[in-house]
Amino acid sequence: MKILTRWLRNYLSAIPADDAQLAEDLTLRGIAVEGIYDLGAGNGSLYEMDITTNRVDAMNHYGVAREAAAIYGVELKPLDVTLPEARKAAAAFPVHIEAEDACGRFTARVLRDISIAESRDWFPGAEVATYFRLLEQKPISNAVDATNFAWLAMGHPTHAFDLDKIEGGIVVRRARKGERLKTLDGMDRVLDPEDLVVADHAKALALAGVMGGWDTMITAETKNVLVEAAWFDPMTVRQTARRHGLHTDASHRFERGADFNAAPAASALVSRILLANGGWIEGELVDARIPAIEARTADRKPVSLALGEVQRILGKTEDEAGIAAATVEAVLTALGCKLRQVGGSTGSRRVGTSGPLVAGHASQLAAGSRSRDRPH
Repeated sequence: MKILTRWLRNYLSAIPADDAQLAEDLTLRGIAVEGIYDLGAGNGSLYEMDITTNRVDAMNHYGVAREAAAIYGVELKPLDVTLPEARKAAAAFPVHIEAEDACGRFTARVLRDISIAESRDWFPGAEVATYFRLLEQKPISNAVDATNFAWLAMGHPTHAFDLDKIEGGIVVRRARKGERLKTLDGMDRVLDPEDLVVADHAKALALAGVMGGWDTMITAETKNVLVEAAWFDPMTVRQTARRHGLHTDASHRFERGADFNAAPAASALVSRILLANGGWIEGELVDARIPAIEARTADRKPVSLALGEVQRILGKTEDEAGIAAATVEAVLTALGCKLRQVGGSTGSRRVGTSGPLVAGHASQLAAGSRSRDRPH
């Protein structure tokens, strides 16, 4: 994976390390930097990173920045996902999750009067044109680039639909036998009844978590956009991707477990970039959730961590006295865990899986969790 140090440092207060030292320190923490390439004055370095599947939380710039913040004890700046006030809608955009075993959350935001254009450096923190040039990422349009930017920034896949080509509303369901869908790669596909699709009230629009559909793709004529950010079941996405011989950035992430709570922030990040070129929000974010999936991902029980076990396993490293409670708390807090003491000073710490709040949202990026469901 390619990571820009210029992008990383935008998320951090000043760190006491140059790019070479940062690479070494990240590698020692298990996020291997295998190559460093100087990009010239003011542009920092490009890291070629080997990030294993158990560290999918670090498969994005914000995740790597979080790790750096924990290493150096510096502030990790929150993602700026503030949006202009929405105009009132006549009715909420219809979203229904029919396949409740395979889609735990689906958010939809309606944007009107959007201007489709080339991407620029829209505002600080969203230097899309510069970052894409340094990453050698092919720009397509501000709408498509916004979704790719969100993926590279925070690791959560999103999708933008041409709203005027959607009939009725959104239904997340299994495909019907013999149903067909032309995907964004131009392939006309016959769907399997086990495929999970994002559909409208008449037809399939996308292979959920894998690839969007041709008929609702963003074009130069697009004026109104529906921004999707969702949580799809890892096994369902993996099976669909394999059936159709597809491996995309979205499927790569969903197969390894996306953050249930990241969807609203990812949607806002995409919307903020799109609105930088004009347009407005119609209605509030539509947020459909399945309680059973939310309970086993976002609302799981806390984990007990005994300080004595940390000291036993890691040994005596701090003046031969063992790792102190303050050190454990500092590291876990920096990684986004919320802690609650349930014993004495040498007893357990109750480690929650909640993470840092994203600006303007009561959601978080599940930092510090290492599970397949909530890795970010």
